[in-house]
Amino acid sequence: MNVTREVVTDLLPIYFSGEASGDTKVLVEDYFRQDPDFERIARSAATPLETLQAATPIAAGAEKEKRDLESVLWGLRRRTWLFGVSLFLTLAPLSFDFTHGPIVSLMLRDGLWHAAFDWSLAAVLWFLYFARLRRRTASLVCATFFTLIPIPFVLHSLLAGGPVAEFAIFWIVVAFIWLGYFRQRSC
Repeated sequence: MNVTREVVTDLLPIYFSGEASGDTKVLVEDYFRQDPDFERIARSAATPLETLQAATPIAAGAEKEKRDLESVLWGLRRRTWLFGVSLFLTLAPLSFDFTHGPIVSLMLRDGLWHAAFDWSLAAVLWFLYFARLRRRTASLVCATFFTLIPIPFVLHSLLAGGPVAEFAIFWIVVAFIWLGYFRQRSC
């Protein structure tokens, strides 16, 4: 029976882990006697494996587990709020009034621009909900889009002589998002 170096190389992991059968051990040790250089190479390569097997497993501390669970809880809360606000901004322009006779759309009748503003914000929030971006990336996307989205609506409101104060409040909130993005992350 002719045993090649490739066959012995395939058997080395189970040989060095101690899980090899008696016949496999005899086969590998016979090959080592025939090729001492290969045995030296194999044993030096097996040293990291033996080191890993001898190492004691690192148990997660209670404090780390608590932080991990809190992080998951915050993520779920954030996603719940994101879903709720996205759904509200999507459906708000579609609300109707049934009081006196015909069905009247509250938002579309009086403010197509307000509906477009709500839907553009909802589009960004739906993107954030489904994209599942990392927190810092989501903050950057949110801050960028929420800074740029109101610009055409402010211009329209200025040209039409409408109120602009609501956009100023909106941009104040966006400024806090930017501050949160550029704030140094504490470890």
